[in-house]
Amino acid sequence: MGKSSKPTIGYRHFMYLYMGESIGPNDYLAGVKVGGQTVFEGERAGSGTLAINLPQLFGGDKKEGGLVGTLQIRMGEPDQLPVPYLQQQVPGPWPAARGLCTTLYRGMVGAMNPYLKLWAKRWGRFVQGWSTPVWQPQLARIGRGMNAAHIHYQCLTDTVWGCGLDPALIDGESFLRAAEQLHDEQFGLCLGWRRGDSIGNFLQTVNTHVGGLWAFDPMRGQFVYRLFRPDYDVATLPLLDETSVLALESWQTPLLDGSVNEVIVLGRDCVTNLELAATFQNMANVQAQGRVVADRRTLPGLWNRTLCERVAARETAAASSLLQRIKLTVDRRWWGVKRGDVLALSWRRKGVQRMPVRVLEVDEGTRTDGALALTLVQDIDGMAATTYLRPVIGPWTPPDTRPRPVPAQRLVEATYRDLAGRLRPADLVQVEDDAGFVVALGARPNGPAYGYTLTTRTGAGDFVEVAGGDFSATATLAGALGPTDTVATLADMRDLDLVAVGSEALIDDELVRIDAIDPVAGTLTLARGCVDTVPAPHASGARLWCTDTYVGADPTEYLAGDTVQAKLLTRTQQGTLDPALAPIAQTVLAARHARPYPPGRLRINGAAWPQAAFARFDLAWAHRDRVLQGDRLIDHEAGSIGPEPGTTTNVRVIHALSGAVLHETTGIVGTSHTVEVLLANDATVRVEVDSRRGVLVSRQRHVRTIACECGEKLANADFDTQAAWTLGAGWSIAGSAAVKVAGTASDLTQPFAFVDGALYRIELVLSQVTAGSVRVGLAGVVPLDGATRNANGTFVDTITANAHTSLRIAADAAFAGRIERVSLRRLA
Repeated sequence: MGKSSKPTIGYRHFMYLYMGESIGPNDYLAGVKVGGQTVFEGERAGSGTLAINLPQLFGGDKKEGGLVGTLQIRMGEPDQLPVPYLQQQVPGPWPAARGLCTTLYRGMVGAMNPYLKLWAKRWGRFVQGWSTPVWQPQLARIGRGMNAAHIHYQCLTDTVWGCGLDPALIDGESFLRAAEQLHDEQFGLCLGWRRGDSIGNFLQTVNTHVGGLWAFDPMRGQFVYRLFRPDYDVATLPLLDETSVLALESWQTPLLDGSVNEVIVLGRDCVTNLELAATFQNMANVQAQGRVVADRRTLPGLWNRTLCERVAARETAAASSLLQRIKLTVDRRWWGVKRGDVLALSWRRKGVQRMPVRVLEVDEGTRTDGALALTLVQDIDGMAATTYLRPVIGPWTPPDTRPRPVPAQRLVEATYRDLAGRLRPADLVQVEDDAGFVVALGARPNGPAYGYTLTTRTGAGDFVEVAGGDFSATATLAGALGPTDTVATLADMRDLDLVAVGSEALIDDELVRIDAIDPVAGTLTLARGCVDTVPAPHASGARLWCTDTYVGADPTEYLAGDTVQAKLLTRTQQGTLDPALAPIAQTVLAARHARPYPPGRLRINGAAWPQAAFARFDLAWAHRDRVLQGDRLIDHEAGSIGPEPGTTTNVRVIHALSGAVLHETTGIVGTSHTVEVLLANDATVRVEVDSRRGVLVSRQRHVRTIACECGEKLANADFDTQAAWTLGAGWSIAGSAAVKVAGTASDLTQPFAFVDGALYRIELVLSQVTAGSVRVGLAGVVPLDGATRNANGTFVDTITANAHTSLRIAADAAFAGRIERVSLRRLA
């Protein structure tokens, strides 16, 4: 009889599990549980392999087995490669899963039971996985939680899954204050975000946890973050009172009866995943009502009991303190106030003086409303500082709403860009070259004016209403603005809150592009010399007009040469300004829209505004094309566009003192030109560069005034005497010339202090040459000669000096002839 074998009572189960975890990489793996049993607890950083040898985890072979295998952690680094094992098992391309945190388990997953146990993992993520440089990494981690300020920063700037904002749009100062405050409070959050939820909702959840609020600051053009904390001095808060309030919409004071006096906060332990609960009561409110009115707050990001208790106290105080809620409309003086700001509210009829209120919502309306709607709530941290007075109702003085003349105005001819932005292309091409249009600019007067009526005339006729206009944003320069300056400091600012970055502005006769606005500092960052203008210096006090939107455009088509006059009649609720009180603005039309644009990016010897130069001017510029540029604001420093067909460049050099034209070249089709200014003495010259198309010349031209070292360097260059010259054998001075007879090779020289590295121009005039040759050169350690000359005529050599001490004219033995003149000038 044979020996019996052992019966099979079950099986061990082996699997390969490929599990997706989160967007990667993470800082570390914090824990692993399978079937509710702890497999790993710690901080396993980076990608790698975790060995698991727990065969008795679920009871061993007699129950449900255990885990024996390896867990491969793949954080999703940028250089991560596909899993070789998966490529072997399933041929074909496999993704490398870069940017994704994944895990792969290979081994025994249990025994006896064919059902797979549930895997759960806990990850820590603080400074890994940022698509932008990690902001303030030393403050990112708070215990097991992440700093809420860092959560906001990453959500707003991350270019993969976040909002993708430029970090320059984040106000680092306010975010840093909040991050340091939360770090000091040990207030970190363990909170996950899932793609099914929007970033906005997620950030609102974060703010509900920590008691904070983010907002866009229109004054800075940045996102700011502020915590609801007692971080202010009531005495220094901006005062909001009846003088700037246009309408009080509502003032709500909650009733004691029914107010919440107990709050239960539910958090979640990040290690055990069990719910945490903390309860807090306002006993004074409970006694006043004689009952408990409870409410529940579910805040899963609170990961320990201490945080739950603190938030429960905070929420109970906010819910039971009967905070007043106000909604009102204020004038534009409060433009720039943002959500989260704390103001001091005084209201005589309510008996309230300097009550701290926090801004919850700001409705800016439209740019022409002239008002903002604010929703405010009494700030709990400042309740004790509020003073209540007996209401005092005095006589009310109505505001003066009579129309007043505009304090500043200007009438300008419309540019091609103006027409391209307002007319259809088919209508634009129908505008004749000799036509012209005008645009009015007017500053808002003090008082409730909401626009003006534009009236115009030509000649001595009556003013006729042609259009309505909106007041232009305007300011004056607080200091001089040089032609290369790009930051302007402003004074007397009006309506700058209406101005958009990228829009056009006018300073004197120069059009600029506004690239940045800082209303707090009162500065604009500008791109200079746009449209048909060139950069120019501007004195302190020069007026700046923002000309893109809020203007008065006259649709009348005038003719070039017309003098157009205008009156801007202010409108208020009481009517329109009396025309007799309105000042007159005027302009003379010059077919501005049809003229070619002047060249851009002008350089002379490589410099934009050289103060001095030698005899050679190397000019370079960029083309401009009004048609191709259309309604775009192209600044002076941009590269070439065009040129417009038929457009050429003109270059003139003028003696600044006498006004004599020293050089003029017209019809240049390229982008460069060289001029050599050769005078008897050094002089100040004026270089002018403009454009021409047909009979039309650009409205403005480039002008550079330069101290020119262009005079004769040699003494007695015309050989009137022998003075300053050293004559070799066979040379003599006769008849205002240097004469040589054949027979001996010799030099004619004159000492001169040449500058090393400088380029010199030497001009030689020969006559009566019958034999031999001469060469002009520089004498020194290593002599340097120009070309050989053996005929009558005028000859020019250019030589770069290097340790040379004199000019020499070397004649060979056969040379016989006259040198009528020799000239030396420095070119560069």
